[in-house]
Amino acid sequence: MKPTVRVSIGGLAFNLDEDAYRILNNYLQALRKHFATNPEGDEIISDIESRLSELLQVRVPSTDGVVSEIEAQEIIKVMGNPKDFDDSIEPGINGDGRADKRYSANMENDSQGYFKKRLYRDTENKVIGGVCSGLSHYFRIDPTVIRLLFAGIFLLLFTVGYKAPSCMFVVLIYTILWIVMPAAKTFTQKISMTGSDPSIMNIEDRMQTSKKYRGSALSTLVTVFINVIVGLIAIGLFMAIVGIIASFLWLHFDTELFGLNNYLILTGFNSINFKIAIVIASLLPFIGLLALMIKILRRSPFTTQTMVSLIIGLVFWLGSVIYIGNIGVKTGRSHRAHAEVVESFSINNTSDSLFVRIGKDYLDAEHQPNNPALIYKGKSEKGREISLLPIVRMQEDTTLTNYMVDIHKKHFADNDIAAKRKAESLKLNYMLTDSLLTVNPRWYSNSDPWSMEMFEIVVRYPRNKKVIIEDPLNKSYDINSITINGHDYHSYHNYFYFD
Repeated sequence: MKPTVRVSIGGLAFNLDEDAYRILNNYLQALRKHFATNPEGDEIISDIESRLSELLQVRVPSTDGVVSEIEAQEIIKVMGNPKDFDDSIEPGINGDGRADKRYSANMENDSQGYFKKRLYRDTENKVIGGVCSGLSHYFRIDPTVIRLLFAGIFLLLFTVGYKAPSCMFVVLIYTILWIVMPAAKTFTQKISMTGSDPSIMNIEDRMQTSKKYRGSALSTLVTVFINVIVGLIAIGLFMAIVGIIASFLWLHFDTELFGLNNYLILTGFNSINFKIAIVIASLLPFIGLLALMIKILRRSPFTTQTMVSLIIGLVFWLGSVIYIGNIGVKTGRSHRAHAEVVESFSINNTSDSLFVRIGKDYLDAEHQPNNPALIYKGKSEKGREISLLPIVRMQEDTTLTNYMVDIHKKHFADNDIAAKRKAESLKLNYMLTDSLLTVNPRWYSNSDPWSMEMFEIVVRYPRNKKVIIEDPLNKSYDINSITINGHDYHSYHNYFYFD
């Protein structure tokens, strides 16, 4: 029985028999002697030990396994013969000074083809995430060329007028590649990334190339250029986030310009869930991109925690978009068909004037900013009520001897029959007293929102009589009218009435 020795190689513990230990120890001593005068010698030796550790794991996967003399010689053969880098060292040196015939019989490196070339991120030569360096290894192209290609496409899309969404598409592609391309961390992965064999010569050459690349003027220029672009994007995203938050806060408290909350109450969208979904859907993409830009600027690694945060943010964003989309689809489907009916009645009075006014209970209501057709009452949103004034128009009719009132009622539903039934069931509250027509439109609230039912009152009058529409009903017509070349047109049921 051969005694075994437990040693640490590359930070991992292995069991070696005495002969294997003697071979690997002499091998490492020879390497240290060769690289003693190299400024990067310690780093190269550390990397070589890591490679030895990886190869030992491949051949002895079990923690209780013992590395034999033959396995040690095979590993040295893969890594490279000491004779290749120091002529004073004879190949296949055993502990007793005798040449190993099994080792010297075949000194040809048989590692070629052992590691299949794969696509990895090169985190050792990264500027942002190592994507371009990994692509350069796979396609055997200078990484600077690929970096300039990404930057050039970004600038091209920005300068030719495709604007931000197209530019961000380049960032999205890079982010996706960053996510799907694993980082080359282990020895096997780094060798597979470069497609070269794991010999000592390749390790030393790769390190020298890496040092040269990291210190090149072109690399510094590209790094500065990318940092400037990423910094500008980050500043733009931060300003966009601040602008969106400020806009939401202003719209929530605004009562002078738009009065958005009144429209939300009117349409039934004044719910906390809907507002939160709007905020999440609007802000999360900008926040996620800003976090990515900051991570790029700080050269932070793309860790599992980053991936989890990205997935959680994506789930919340998709949830909010689906929620808003579901509400939109339901609303659209329930209002895809419409129908209109007309309710008419005559007014027989002796006066030559007919007055049309709103009820007294509506006169104390507040007017919606920039929309006289909408009035509301109630200080708090919870108990607020909104009323939509009907459109009131007048039309001269020479065939009439007295007043005729047509109430056009329009409603929406998911099919024509239901829309017609709902339109027929609509009732506009009005009261007629001699020469006064008083209109009392319906109040809507959070619990009883508007269903897009519409009323239009057309008062037809003979030539020798007149109609007086009082404030604010006269403004409800103005706000829904179009003035072209001094003539007033009203769009109704896909054709125009001319007065």
